[in-house]
Amino acid sequence: MSTRSNRREFLGYLGLVGAGVGVNALAMRGLRMPLMAEPRRVAHTAQHPRELFFVQGNGAFSLEVREDTLAWRAFAPEPILHVRGNFKITLDNVHPLATLQHTGNGTIQDESVNGLLRTVRGNAEPAGLTLHWRVPFSEHYRFAAIGDSGGDRELAWVLHRAEQLGAHFLLHLGDLYYQVGDDHNVVRALSQSALPTYAAIGNHDIVRGFDRELMHWFERRVGPRNASFSLGGIQFINLDTAADTIPWSAGARGTLLRRIPALENNPGIRDYVVFTHRPITDLRRPGDQPTNHSIENLGEGEWLHRELLRRGARTIINGHIHNTLEKDDRGLLTYIAGEGMAHLDIVASRGEVAWFNDPQQRIAQILIGEVLPGRPVQYRWDSLGMPLAAHCNQRLRVDMTKERGHFDALLAHLQTLCAGSS
Repeated sequence: MSTRSNRREFLGYLGLVGAGVGVNALAMRGLRMPLMAEPRRVAHTAQHPRELFFVQGNGAFSLEVREDTLAWRAFAPEPILHVRGNFKITLDNVHPLATLQHTGNGTIQDESVNGLLRTVRGNAEPAGLTLHWRVPFSEHYRFAAIGDSGGDRELAWVLHRAEQLGAHFLLHLGDLYYQVGDDHNVVRALSQSALPTYAAIGNHDIVRGFDRELMHWFERRVGPRNASFSLGGIQFINLDTAADTIPWSAGARGTLLRRIPALENNPGIRDYVVFTHRPITDLRRPGDQPTNHSIENLGEGEWLHRELLRRGARTIINGHIHNTLEKDDRGLLTYIAGEGMAHLDIVASRGEVAWFNDPQQRIAQILIGEVLPGRPVQYRWDSLGMPLAAHCNQRLRVDMTKERGHFDALLAHLQTLCAGSS
């Protein structure tokens, strides 16, 4: 009897230990609301199954295997790849002016440049070869920031407008996926862009129901949900606020924040640029807040506010609210640049097609950040200037049902315009 009893006690003890380990592991990984476990991040290493060469990325992630090639995508302006063996790789989302430097044992056979796409072939000895792309504008550059464009023609215009305004890259603030097909449209638009894009994940970019493929689409095709890169003394911090996280400090976001030191203890860095989707605080007037569009979850926003201020962050850039707003939120200068669909232009037009004939009337804006040597980032707003023909996302129709006024004629005209040039 004593043996059976001891065995039951031992098995019960093991069960409790296992349950405790599981709870602790889940707490570290985190839960997201609606209820699901924190997705595991995409691998930053890859080995070709047939050619047997190996690649490890820093500022880039593995996309897929393509015949004799490993395909990668950069999520930083100056990505690094460590390679071993006879290799052929492609790296997308690299600025056309970036130049390839390499160190270590091996040779580069050739590199071709096609827009943002690099193709490199070479041989790396067993000790390995390091490929490092460098941009010539690291000390003086400009970036644009905007979110909530969806993946249709509005996204294509946002990318084009950012280039027109002299930006070297775009920070997209989330909500690339609004309608069926946007996943494919986004990949095509980003690859065809003239400038790289580094994107935060939005609440519309995560799982819907049982669509597991969409749940992982963003990290597998666009970029990581939490990441950081530095350029010319400015550190950019991309944080996932697309869904509430429990505990607040869990998962990849908590891991990243724990690696960010206080600004005064971060040699070579003079300013932080935090960009994310949902804002900590809804900057609209109480009467203009039909829904709560800030980070909720019983104090998660307050926790993030404290964590950022504790590290010396001065600025946070958000989307989610389809408006153009800025305010000092208790020491954290907050920008909301959520006009990626230029919704406000449609509202301001009062349904008159001719209103769009004068670009000076358009009120939707895009945020511009200017980096000068030795100075914090300087921000300003500029006109988004989206033409009527770019307003083709079906999300617009949903938004217009919430607005006062009669827009039926304008929307009917848009339907014909978009169908005729598709």
